[in-house]
Amino acid sequence: MISKARFAPSPTGLLHVGNARSAVLNWAYINNKGGEFILRIDDTDKQRSKTEFEYQIKEDLKWLGITWHKTFNQSGRQNIYVKKIQELKNLNKIYPCFESPEELSLKKKSQLSSGKPPIYDRSSLKLTKKDIGDLIKVGKKPHWRFKLEDKKIEWHDLVKGKVSFDSKNLSDPVLIREDGSLLYHLPSVIDDIEESITDIIRGDDHITNTAFHIQIFEALKSDIPKFGHHPFLTDEFGKSFGKRLNSLSIASMRKKGYENMTLLNYLLSIGTSSNLTKEKDLKSLITKFNIENLSSSSPKFLINVLQSLNKEIVQSYSFGDVRQKFIDLNIKDVKEDFWNFIKNNINFFSECLEWLEIIKSTNIYDTENSDFLKQAAEVLPDSPYDTQSWDEWTSLIKNKTGKKGKELFKPLRIALTGREKGPELKYLLPLLNRDYILKKLGFIG
Repeated sequence: MISKARFAPSPTGLLHVGNARSAVLNWAYINNKGGEFILRIDDTDKQRSKTEFEYQIKEDLKWLGITWHKTFNQSGRQNIYVKKIQELKNLNKIYPCFESPEELSLKKKSQLSSGKPPIYDRSSLKLTKKDIGDLIKVGKKPHWRFKLEDKKIEWHDLVKGKVSFDSKNLSDPVLIREDGSLLYHLPSVIDDIEESITDIIRGDDHITNTAFHIQIFEALKSDIPKFGHHPFLTDEFGKSFGKRLNSLSIASMRKKGYENMTLLNYLLSIGTSSNLTKEKDLKSLITKFNIENLSSSSPKFLINVLQSLNKEIVQSYSFGDVRQKFIDLNIKDVKEDFWNFIKNNINFFSECLEWLEIIKSTNIYDTENSDFLKQAAEVLPDSPYDTQSWDEWTSLIKNKTGKKGKELFKPLRIALTGREKGPELKYLLPLLNRDYILKKLGFIG
């Protein structure tokens, strides 16, 4: 039997790091098992679901490197849901209820004031067929609840270990609203059955839902998948991101210049017992992923750690790794020497454009040290240059001027780059020729 997992985003907004983590965990977990990853679009909310969000979610997943064996939209599966709903009705597993939201609210308040848990009292089960017919005749529309079996609901969670619920402490969940629209529970379980989903990893806000879903799986005489519930990401203070997660969309992270491998490494590493991984290829990430290392406590999402990781990932790239990136930026004449010059001094690959401008610029940056720069120009060796040329030149300057250390290197760096700090200049000289350097020094001999 093929193992299958799924990611089921609602196209009501952009994909952010929180739900992207669910996608990444499912993707790495099921690929590690040699299984199939399914993308399900939960677009049953017709008012809020947008095709543009669905498109962007798919684009963001592709950019991350996540591919799927199959994708489908819940909005196209109504016929399947109708058949399963009728099956549940025939089995007397769901029952109609006619209480208004106001009536249910009053019941809850009464229960709480009496020191009782706010659990639905199943009063609608006492309605006869005649009672139901009479209510419908006068214009009452029912919502439908699933009747939970009176027993303990237990499973071994892939993240949290043993989880147990007593159904006596749970309200029968509403599956169908008065207007006939379906809540999350029923289409989710039906789709998991139809697609033979074997493993479900999702946020721990779904733990109670899983108790409901297990009984719905049983009612529909289906195998029950394995479940894992991961905790939500928190900020640096351990507090919930809430709506702030929207500012951490994958689209915005991509626009800021983060590498897809940075996000994959980070999202698969935080909240585990393992060190932060720095893999450069997808296969290595998948091979090393082990869901048993995932902690049941909420991990902190730290943007400074993410930035530092991005810098390390960029620095680890060989010129072969980034050749296509230069082409994508419409830079076709870059050589390996340029990458060696900049890679240890950039946080994001896009910063290479700044350095490309710097080494092509004919601006004169230093006019305060003209005497020193003139002496430096006088002993400048002939080009072409290699990585040894910098030491040779600065040795000649030192002998001629008597300067050393900061007094020697700082004015040269400013003259050549316009910056006081930056990459090692021994990697810059091979990118330049003698005439260009003389111009930058303000001296054309």
